[in-house]
Amino acid sequence: MAVYDLSKPMRRAQFERRAALLIKAGRFVELKEITNRSLKQNSYLHLILSYYALEFGYTLEYTKRHIFKIIVNPDIFIINRTSDKTGEIYKDLLSTAKTTKADLITAINRFKDHAAKGGLYLPDPDNLIYLREILESIESNKQYL
Repeated sequence: MAVYDLSKPMRRAQFERRAALLIKAGRFVELKEITNRSLKQNSYLHLILSYYALEFGYTLEYTKRHIFKIIVNPDIFIINRTSDKTGEIYKDLLSTAKTTKADLITAINRFKDHAAKGGLYLPDPDNLIYLREILESIESNKQYL
């Protein structure tokens, strides 16, 4: 998936060319605006979730949905929705893509505290040496996630 910064003329032109090709080919596409958080923040979150999952023997999906959202950050991610057909109100999980940058920072900090209580240190996003070591560990053990 390519990401285009449409405020930059060169990237806008690339986007327009790619969109024209997809239109001409009659393809199915998904267009999504990226607004709430940075790619760097998203990459960092994915990295620490993967590392946690690997260290504790969970899947990445279980770690993200159950531990990160339900156990550690229910006030941010558990929301009420209403069924369009029945009017029933039910609980659902908010996508991380729908959170604000501030809420995601809070959620990440809580998750780091939770991991520390379990004996796992999760480095800050600027600790590049340790993050590189984590990335290497994840890459060599992907089959367990």
